[in-house]
Amino acid sequence: MSGPVSGAETAGGDERDAWIEAVRDLWPGARVEAAAPGESDGARRELAFLPDARRPRLLVPAGLPRAAAAALRRYSHDLGPRQRLSRGLAAAAVRTGLPERALKDRVRITGGGESVEDHLAGLLGREVVVGIGLGSARANRKPILHVLSPRGEPVAFVKVGDTGTARGLLAGEAAALEYLNVRLPGPAGGNRLHVPRLLHHGTWGRLDLLVLEALPTGALGWRPRGQAPLDEMRALFEVGGVERAALRDSGFWDAMTASPADILDGGRRDRFGEVVESTGKAHGDLPLDFGAWHGDWTPWNMAWHRGVLRLWDWERFALGVPNGFDLLHYRLQEAMRTASGPPYATWPATAAAILEPLGPTGAAAEATVRLYLLELCRRYLLAAQEPIGGPLRADAERLLDLLYSNPPQTDSGRNP
Repeated sequence: MSGPVSGAETAGGDERDAWIEAVRDLWPGARVEAAAPGESDGARRELAFLPDARRPRLLVPAGLPRAAAAALRRYSHDLGPRQRLSRGLAAAAVRTGLPERALKDRVRITGGGESVEDHLAGLLGREVVVGIGLGSARANRKPILHVLSPRGEPVAFVKVGDTGTARGLLAGEAAALEYLNVRLPGPAGGNRLHVPRLLHHGTWGRLDLLVLEALPTGALGWRPRGQAPLDEMRALFEVGGVERAALRDSGFWDAMTASPADILDGGRRDRFGEVVESTGKAHGDLPLDFGAWHGDWTPWNMAWHRGVLRLWDWERFALGVPNGFDLLHYRLQEAMRTASGPPYATWPATAAAILEPLGPTGAAAEATVRLYLLELCRRYLLAAQEPIGGPLRADAERLLDLLYSNPPQTDSGRNP
């Protein structure tokens, strides 16, 4: 690897190196190194860091301004009007090719065998280039590829499984999309909830690839952030049918009571087991409605476009969960992004009221909040014990402490 880029050192250099390692996996056998403009004679592909190597958000194809601009035109419901305008102006500027001279931090790729671009071109039947995103360092970190034509036309999105955790999540998402593509055919079937079509799921070299339809998004598809997509959440909850049962008789609770055995740390396993047991004693006889949930429905995983809600990232989709999990996740995860303190430091005392538009009230709503936090705690505890699960360990510990120090009240004698 050549010398530092734009002074990126220590932590910044470590982050840059993680992105370069991801590129090496995608161009196996090639020489992949940090570079500056003008150093790429004979290069097979050159990628530019946006905005730079110290704060990487994207790697975009250098020398292909239309493709680079298209990689920036990815809008989610999380972006407000000012951010949408800023991103649109940046994309328009990049398309001219002039600002590319200011993108000093590059990755140069030379030589090698079949690349991910070659492989995807064969799968999709057309020439493609890729923009690359990596996300923050955590257990489910994986490269995400925005697949484009050289002229900047969106072709697909690809998730890359390069760890055991990522491969498992990709397999789960593939199964979810196979199930949902039949039951929620999207705008063509008159639905206002658009799930991406699964185009391919398979292995390439040592990587797993999940190839998905590129969902349309646009700068004009903005709606007030205070409006949660309740109708679409109801539609998803009911997609596989709704079953009403006592908590203790549900498949959800069977899976929850079995989950402490998967926690490796003895202390955490015992504490989590106690939380599960106390929750079962308090709410086991409570009748609840069970259906489907997305598993990570947040403003940044969706976009409105032409009156249709486009929803992505189906890795955590599951059937047989209590009604209201998606709405709780949507509201509480959004609130934590602007909270002054650390996540899960205090009990969300007003969360039960969030559920009223979907039906649960009283004891059912209170129990659903606890069950949601219990499900999230299970997820975090398992992810935190992965080799790169360090960033989640503090959240997992706080969430476990929160549940442990706030034992449930019994539902005996209360009207659900």
